[in-house]
Amino acid sequence: MKTFASVTVIIICLLVSACEKKVAAPAQTTALKRYDFKGKIVEISDKEKKIAKIQHEEIKGFMSAMTMKFPVKDDANFAKLEAGDSLTAILIYNPNDNRSWLENLAITKGAPVAGVVASPPASATPIP
Repeated sequence: MKTFASVTVIIICLLVSACEKKVAAPAQTTALKRYDFKGKIVEISDKEKKIAKIQHEEIKGFMSAMTMKFPVKDDANFAKLEAGDSLTAILIYNPNDNRSWLENLAITKGAPVAGVVASPPASATPIP
């Protein structure tokens, strides 16, 4: 009888502990990473979402040189960007969600990027 009571108590304790509300471990958060960024605007890819295609130099400690699209969170300067402009900025990288964006843009107006043809104004008359 004593064994039956002991087994019953152990089973009840196991059931109660199995039904306890488990508290999830807090999600691991890592601080945002910042990198110096330098590149040349190839095109404005999406004006609404403020995305520019940029041919950038190596981002030391993060990424090799390449051409890719970047969101720009500098609203005032995004409106001034044009193909051919050079820029320096801070690339912000969030390792928690693998997103990145550009802030603190400094723009140098320049010639259009090789291979990128600017559209003629709507009022332009073709030359025969």
